[in-house]
Amino acid sequence: MDNGVVAVIATEIAVHQELPKYGGGMGFLIGDEARSAKKLGIDAAFFVPFWRHGYYTQLIENRQMKAGYEARDYSGVLEKTDIRFAIPINSSQCWIEVWKLPEERCNTSPVYFLNADVEGNDYLTRLNNHALYAEGNNPERRIAVSQILGVGAFEAIKHLGITVKKFHLQESHSAFTAVELFLNNYRANEDDFEAALADTRSKVVFTTHTPVAAGNPVYDMNTVIKLCGYSARVDRSVIEKIGQDPKHPHLFNMAAACLYLSGKTNAVSREHCEVATKMWSGMDMASPIFPITNGVSQDFWQPVEYRQARTPQQLEKAKLGDIRSGIEYVAKHTEYRGGVHFSENVPTLVLARRVAEYKRHKLLFRNIEWLSGLLKTNKLQIVVAGKPHPDDGRMISAFNEILSISYELPNLVVLAGYEIEMSYFLKGLARIWLNIPRSPFEASGTSGMSAALRGAIHMSTPVGWAREMNPENCFIFGAAWPTDSDIDLESDRAKQFREWQDAYDAQELQKILPAALQLFEDRDAWNRKALAGMREVEKEFTSDRVMLETAEKLYAN
Repeated sequence: MDNGVVAVIATEIAVHQELPKYGGGMGFLIGDEARSAKKLGIDAAFFVPFWRHGYYTQLIENRQMKAGYEARDYSGVLEKTDIRFAIPINSSQCWIEVWKLPEERCNTSPVYFLNADVEGNDYLTRLNNHALYAEGNNPERRIAVSQILGVGAFEAIKHLGITVKKFHLQESHSAFTAVELFLNNYRANEDDFEAALADTRSKVVFTTHTPVAAGNPVYDMNTVIKLCGYSARVDRSVIEKIGQDPKHPHLFNMAAACLYLSGKTNAVSREHCEVATKMWSGMDMASPIFPITNGVSQDFWQPVEYRQARTPQQLEKAKLGDIRSGIEYVAKHTEYRGGVHFSENVPTLVLARRVAEYKRHKLLFRNIEWLSGLLKTNKLQIVVAGKPHPDDGRMISAFNEILSISYELPNLVVLAGYEIEMSYFLKGLARIWLNIPRSPFEASGTSGMSAALRGAIHMSTPVGWAREMNPENCFIFGAAWPTDSDIDLESDRAKQFREWQDAYDAQELQKILPAALQLFEDRDAWNRKALAGMREVEKEFTSDRVMLETAEKLYAN
């Protein structure tokens, strides 16, 4: 790319089973975009935290989920560079070492990992790089982690000698990169705020990935100024103007800072664009938010047999090979209950997502009697997988509840350790990929895209990218959020709607799933639908398309 490199700043990335530096879909998305950037010749470099322990190791012991942590040796995958520098955090020096994933290792653009778990830092500082999303409710640790990412990436770029065309902020956790650039520009422009702002906006673009609060944190303004050392560099009013929450002036809003300092901002689906525009209507931003719908790497997720399939029969042949491998994988990973062996002749429904409240894993189990009838008559096989946050007791309980049910019903298994390898096998195994988030909390989603590339049919609530798919090529059911309404997702009215929505969606699922199973009895008709869905994803929902669109709409001046 002319005039420099695009520096992509993100909290997580999924590119290799031995690099568990991701918690969910965000990591998969960034990994696929790194692959496509390399393939398309888009000059980009990716910057993420190191995460010594990865996310966490999920196990099943004594019919309960267990979260484990172990320091990992990444020397066989990553290369340690000779770059080491310090950034100030809370008036002390935080040393950061830079590791690199070579481009040829995973066929990606260069990926740099920022590691503060190094000699010279105290225990608490090193703790900030131990595990992804392990800061809990400690705001000071969360701010420090965002500094390691945001300021660390900014400094790493200087030490690497990279000339940056654009800084691409992936989610608001990376806001401090833009703040650091602004402060440098402010000094260079002799404290001319508007000139510094214009220079910053010319270099920064922002992708928002979720309306959920966890992706858009707010912090006490005094704490941010203190921990980041801003009072020694600039007047308080400058920081307030950059990131002050419009409704709560005493708070620093990370999303507000990204929106204010970015020249362009995109959402990750058309629905998400509508939601984000209304949600942030009171915030100052350089330009309106526009959509660039997510996509997945066809090269990574789709074996060549699927690309070559032109008829339902050819698709069935490719799919059966995948299903047999998936059945072996399930048997191997259910040793905790003596191994479970599925039939290749019974359709498998897979529900494999990060376990979060709005993703609603339990919706499938709302009517156990109905579900039991499908399973006991061999009309259906089900695999459930996904990691709840290790500190989210409510979602761990939900996972364990489903796990307990799996011991009582045939043709139902729950797998622990949902990571990139398991995701690959389950998408090959699935005839139906179930996606049941509550609209509009799922901004886009991508798991159904990669499953469709492997001949699965996407069954989804009308949320995120699913609303953009041809309904003839998938199974869409349930209630969409009324986007023309008040978008305060935490209002009493919104909570009442969610209660109704959950009940309605469960009822609609009980209608559409039997209809899908009836269609499966005509295998050619089923595969015609699956083939059409696969072709649509190949054309409209790949990371190659995303990166070409991003280069045109975000990176071009």
